[in-house]
Amino acid sequence: MTAIKDPSGRYLVLGKHGKTGRRVCRELERIGANVTGVSRTTLPAFSWQDKTLTWQNLFTGFDAIYITYQPDLAIPSAAQDIARLSIAARQAGVKQLVLLSGRGEAGAQEAEQILAQSGLRYHVIRASWFNQNFSEGFIADMVAAGQVVLPQGNMPEPFIDVDDIADAVVQCLINPGIEPGIYEVTGPQLLTFKDCVEIISQQLGKTVAFNDVDVDDFLAVLKGHGATEDVLWLMKLLFSEVLDGRNKYTTDVLEKLLGRPPTTFVEYVENAFGQSASFKSATME
Repeated sequence: MTAIKDPSGRYLVLGKHGKTGRRVCRELERIGANVTGVSRTTLPAFSWQDKTLTWQNLFTGFDAIYITYQPDLAIPSAAQDIARLSIAARQAGVKQLVLLSGRGEAGAQEAEQILAQSGLRYHVIRASWFNQNFSEGFIADMVAAGQVVLPQGNMPEPFIDVDDIADAVVQCLINPGIEPGIYEVTGPQLLTFKDCVEIISQQLGKTVAFNDVDVDDFLAVLKGHGATEDVLWLMKLLFSEVLDGRNKYTTDVLEKLLGRPPTTFVEYVENAFGQSASFKSATME
């Protein structure tokens, strides 16, 4: 990570139990920053779905907010929610907003522009697919069961490590030398889902099969396991549009932000699966 400039101030993390949220909280605590994390289960609580909550009161007293949106910035209500948050933050005296966003999503780009027009100092971390989806997210149970069933198995994607994302977020929060704007961050190489499963299989020393299915069959499987209509809509968008080839390139933005190379997928696998094949679910924040 590049040199820390100013960890002073009060930081609020929305989604403290999510993949990036808990890591951002942990890193800010490590450097001695004053950080508060909130979620649906904390006191005070924060939920995007709770329209009765007065966000201005919650945000008062904080200098900067790290924003992770649930379930995804691609959904139609996201832009309205980000606009509401931006207004509440400005009224509460917040000076800076940092938003986790996704690549190739029209809804996410709309939310990014709302942040840019908020009148506050802003940074957007526009990230590729997470490595940790294989060990902490919706693919983890498939890996544990020994068979990963997904569409677009041969589509290249520059998978990124969530620890790297968290480090980039912290830099944006505490380093005034990082200019406001959109930072598109990726991992260092293009890999397919099939490639990733093969690397994990080699690390575990056992076969984890990959089954490439079409999107409709995948959605039918999800529906059979009780997935909601919102989840089905989102998965169709991700696998039909976002993974259509528009994102099959890497950037050097992460290395410039952190002053070090990004974590490779092999390094991630060695850390996540090296000692034991342990898997856990986590929210996609």
